[in-house]
Amino acid sequence: MTNSCMELLRLGVVSGTQGLRGEVKLRGEDPDFSVLMEHDELFLQPAGGAPLACRILRRSSVRGNLVVKLAGFDSVETVQGLIGAAVLVDLKQLPSLPQGAYYWHQMRGLRAVDKREGELGTLDKRFTTAAHDIYVINGRYGEVMIPAVAQFITEVDLANGMILFDLPDGLVPKANDL
Repeated sequence: MTNSCMELLRLGVVSGTQGLRGEVKLRGEDPDFSVLMEHDELFLQPAGGAPLACRILRRSSVRGNLVVKLAGFDSVETVQGLIGAAVLVDLKQLPSLPQGAYYWHQMRGLRAVDKREGELGTLDKRFTTAAHDIYVINGRYGEVMIPAVAQFITEVDLANGMILFDLPDGLVPKANDL
């Protein structure tokens, strides 16, 4: 049973079963999915159902999926109905991050502003490359991809819903080039 004051964050989905002893495969849908590698509790919410609190007994990574053994689920039959359920965590239970680090749910939707060009749009997506993460901003310049590196990010102001950039010339078109 969940506490009504909990705020749950969707991190992924139950994508299938693993073996015959009640293990399930979880597929991440959020860049912060990796917190489940150290988290001992999650919530599973079938479509149209209420979230069900589950304790993780064991976990492993198999071919890009997180495979977990949940307390109280001891056979493939008991977990079959969980396929397709949303994988959620209580925001209050997320580990604290170091100063200047943020979870993606805190960043998504921030207003993106450049020191010289002004309003760029909204921070909509993040993806990872070999070198660093890339932020995808959608706004007046269309889709702009900005390397998520300290030399470009001046400030993250969660209270005002803004991320401030100091972008090099040429990364976004000048206003008179549009």
